[in-house]
Amino acid sequence: MRRFYINPSELERPEPCITGKEARHLKTVLRLSAGDRIRVTNGAGRICDARIISIEEKTVRVVIENRIEAGNESPLDLIVAQGFLKDKKMDELVRHLTELGVTRWIPMMTRRTVARPDARRMKKRMERWQAISLEAIKQCGRSMVPEIAPVMDFSEVLSLGATVDARFFFWEQARAPLADTAENSPGAILLLLGPEGGFTENEAADAEASGFSAVSMGCRILRAETAAISACTLVQYVFGDLQKSP
Repeated sequence: MRRFYINPSELERPEPCITGKEARHLKTVLRLSAGDRIRVTNGAGRICDARIISIEEKTVRVVIENRIEAGNESPLDLIVAQGFLKDKKMDELVRHLTELGVTRWIPMMTRRTVARPDARRMKKRMERWQAISLEAIKQCGRSMVPEIAPVMDFSEVLSLGATVDARFFFWEQARAPLADTAENSPGAILLLLGPEGGFTENEAADAEASGFSAVSMGCRILRAETAAISACTLVQYVFGDLQKSP
């Protein structure tokens, strides 16, 4: 069944409307018609089956037929701070990490960060990442859109460690595997992932001094974008829901 985003306030109305790009896609690309059944999500935890009752120039009006119990969100509150990467690598990471159940994503400036967009470009990047994450939740069936946080410096992210149950940074010089770094299943985890070139030794020392555990991903050196996807997969497998049968 086709999935569409609907403004959260619309779901409170008897006959909610799909608007904007979602309505245009439904009307002009998919060419759906009145009577067709679709699935809508408000990106804030609610998924509903709906039936199209009218298609107008800029809106699609639907009636809600069934509210679905959303059971596909990870029990883990997974926050990822990613060292800023070059080119369009960050775009792809937003997509993949949304699929992996990340709840908050923080673009982070570190010592070895090369790409440093100005305020105007960063604003456009943020808008693009929000759009990508929205498309990703429709594709993977999630009910919650991850929070895309404003860009932060490495030192600012370290201070967030006090707000979570467990905190890790993945580093090529670390030796301990993830399973050896935490005894209990945490409710909220903050991950630090480096840019191209990784973290400096000073950054690693600062992270450990702030209570972050250094974690290894094995004997091979991974590209930054591969490391981010691998790290989130490992965390969801050890502490989240990747071991759970669908």
